[in-house]
Amino acid sequence: MVVAENNQRDKVNLTEISNEFYKRRQWHEGIYGKTEKSKMSNFMSKNSRYLSEIINTLQLSEYFKYIKPGFDINENGYEFSVKSKEFLIELLDKFTEPNVLEMRRGHWDKVPDRYIIWIVEGMYRVFMNNGTPEEDLAQIGIIMSNLTDYPVRKRYGKVLEMTFELEQLAGKTYWPKWKTSLGGNENCVWLDAMAEDLKLFLDKWGFIYDNMGEIRQMEINDIAEKCAADLTAEQELRAELEFAFAEKINDALNSDEKLQKKTEELRKEIYDKKTGSYIKRQEDYEYLRKIVSKRRTEVEQEVLEKCCPGIEVPKEDDIVNEEDFSNMKSAKEILLESIDDYKESLVPFPKVDLPDIDIDAVIEQFRIEHGLQGNECGVKQG
Repeated sequence: MVVAENNQRDKVNLTEISNEFYKRRQWHEGIYGKTEKSKMSNFMSKNSRYLSEIINTLQLSEYFKYIKPGFDINENGYEFSVKSKEFLIELLDKFTEPNVLEMRRGHWDKVPDRYIIWIVEGMYRVFMNNGTPEEDLAQIGIIMSNLTDYPVRKRYGKVLEMTFELEQLAGKTYWPKWKTSLGGNENCVWLDAMAEDLKLFLDKWGFIYDNMGEIRQMEINDIAEKCAADLTAEQELRAELEFAFAEKINDALNSDEKLQKKTEELRKEIYDKKTGSYIKRQEDYEYLRKIVSKRRTEVEQEVLEKCCPGIEVPKEDDIVNEEDFSNMKSAKEILLESIDDYKESLVPFPKVDLPDIDIDAVIEQFRIEHGLQGNECGVKQG
């Protein structure tokens, strides 16, 4: 009986979370007294839709079963660990805020790093607290990380936090002299030296980052060259024809009304559309992208067949891209290689002492060998 009671206290459903959230909001707004059940029921239904949309936006709908155990995923039936209660209340409270609104629309670049980190880590803990198996929990982390660029945002945030630490360090120069035993001259010398060191630090990591990009680009170029060398006869023919009639193909693509109309719709879907859920907009985008891609292929094929009568032009779909990036260097490898390149860039070129040379003798020998007569500047006299 005691075990059953403990298990009951360890769990909380969405109705309980929603009711608690409703009471807090009423109290915050200065509304006290008995609450109508119908209002709480409507509030609960709204929160159920909100939570469902957030989970779909994070592309975690496949894992509903871990927060709706034994229930139809289309019904309420949410069940959570009490450890997740406060996060879920705060998440639902922020649902209509601008930052969460941009997230729901899929405008991840407009969502501040701290919001992304908070939501990703919070939702990860929700599933973890519900006892999600390790394999699925790892996949949940991967999905959200790939969607939001969480790993980069997390580390970027740590770097920005260090700017505060740097400010604190430099601020030591404002401490009273009785505490540091240092005066204005000492503070100036120390600040100048630190500034110079910081400049070297920034130059160093700027060099390393750019160098990593160059190493990776060289790898990509090498793979592309290898693939070009391994082209089949059909692939070579297709590539040669596309190059030879590139101008005609471009003209046809630009003048095709159907293609231009769908391309404009796709552009609006990407840049102009401000409303609608992320999932629905993503589906619309994929649908339009496939139409545009198919039409481009049709137009290109029509041009090539018209320009090359009697030649069987291989279809683009028949040309398989064999580029394989699985054997590329790891991120750590290119980082270490770039660090080594940086160290080498600091090593001065060895100084070579040139032998003593009699320049006049060299010029005279040159004249003799070429039968020249001239002044001291080597200009032949007339």
